Amino acid sequence: MANNQNTMRDMKRSILKAVRDSQKTKQDAMDEYVAARVNIKSLEERLEEAREKATLLRRKAKDAGNTSAELKTADDLIDARWTGTEDGSPENTDPGTVNPEREHPAMEGNMEGGMPGEPNRWEGGES
Repeated sequence: MANNQNTMRDMKRSILKAVRDSQKTKQDAMDEYVAARVNIKSLEERLEEAREKATLLRRKAKDAGNTSAELKTADDLIDARWTGTEDGSPENTDPGTVNPEREHPAMEGNMEGGMPGEPNRWEGGES
């Protein structure tokens, strides 16, 4: 009879462990999902702030005497360098892919100043 009790106890432990493992996997997946969604919301907010700032700085550049054509040339150069087409290379057809040999500004910190202690390279003309 003691052997039967040990078997039942071991089976109960095994089942409870499987249930806990299943719940842990489920919770871990939920934690990862929530973290990803929070990250997306944060990036969307930062993107909107960056767009608003770029619009303001474009107006400031125009008020300082830059023509619309000059600003468009700057925009075109930025786009071309970003996609790697300014040197005659074929344009990347996948906008989500970045040339690993080209320095990616997003990896240098946010647009509000980068890493602590580094100068803010994005606010070059701002007073």
